[in-house]
Amino acid sequence: MDTNEQYIHEDEVRDNETDLQGIVNNANYFIYMAHTRHKHIKALGIGFADLHNNGYNLVASEANIKYKTPLIAGDKYIVTSKVAPSGKIRLIFEHEILRKSDNRKVAVGTLTATCLSIATGRPKFPDEIKKLFNM
Repeated sequence: MDTNEQYIHEDEVRDNETDLQGIVNNANYFIYMAHTRHKHIKALGIGFADLHNNGYNLVASEANIKYKTPLIAGDKYIVTSKVAPSGKIRLIFEHEILRKSDNRKVAVGTLTATCLSIATGRPKFPDEIKKLFNM
């Protein structure tokens, strides 16, 4: 997969993800985006366990979401993910969640991530990520 490509993941709302109102609890949208993001970086050849075993942790430093319309139990949805470097120590992930039945935008969000050296606790991307994103 090329770093400029949009990654797409499809899933379905489970009953336990809804609240008393019958709609998906707000925190679950972050989880949907996180799951897609993890699959996206794996498709790019980046593994969390491999990073950790090589002395790095990929961590979130900022997350934002705007809710547009709710999902309910049984809704099928699509989550998109695009990633781009921002400077020398950040990756910005952009996500959209769409309800599959009508392609209506459910939520949009961004997540800023960085890599931390386990040894120093300071931001530092390993060479393979720098090369992948031309950082």
